[in-house]
Amino acid sequence: MEIGKFATASGLSVDALRYYDEVDVLKPASVDPRTSYRRYRPDQLRHARLICHLRGVDLPVDEVRAVLQADDSEHTQAVLHRHRRRLAERADALERMLTTSAAYVDRGVPVPPPVGARVVQVILATRDLDESIRFYTEVFGLEFSPEISSFVLGAWQTDSFFLLTVENPFDSVTPSAFGLLVDAVDMRHTRALEHGATQVAPPTDFEWKPRSSVVDDPSGNRIQLSQG
Repeated sequence: MEIGKFATASGLSVDALRYYDEVDVLKPASVDPRTSYRRYRPDQLRHARLICHLRGVDLPVDEVRAVLQADDSEHTQAVLHRHRRRLAERADALERMLTTSAAYVDRGVPVPPPVGARVVQVILATRDLDESIRFYTEVFGLEFSPEISSFVLGAWQTDSFFLLTVENPFDSVTPSAFGLLVDAVDMRHTRALEHGATQVAPPTDFEWKPRSSVVDDPSGNRIQLSQG
């Protein structure tokens, strides 16, 4: 089956099928070596539809892969029970945020005056300035300001303001380690590897913190990616 027809029949988009091929969740039956065009067998629809349903309840990609590889109902049930507990915890957190936001609507948002200090800048070492700018722009969608040699996050004179400064030459600065909250850990992790990062720890779920992974950027700065 051509990828477009297979996408329609499975409920997955063409872009999703390409992504699941790249992360070894659902490989096509064949790929044209000249055009890179993917084709699928009709008997792959079962797995494709299963992926569609599992991702529809936000099951992480690595757990979807484990379900497909095991192809065992008991294993699937165990994975889903564990995921259901995570969803329940997330629902509780959202309920608390809804309650808080309702209070803000009624009484306004408290804005305490700044006290003490907070971190507003991380300096990144780089072996190649253009490569570093390209990496953070293409992987995370950050906007670089050449006037201050920094990626500017948030707005000046607000609590969101932060500078990710890139320094060159490499020998003058020690590589940094820092964390980023991202919209989709698995996707950003994969994109980082595609743009020259080195994997330190794959995307993993934890009981005590959000789903996270760790990569080193092309210049060796360590980044912990956490699900925002």
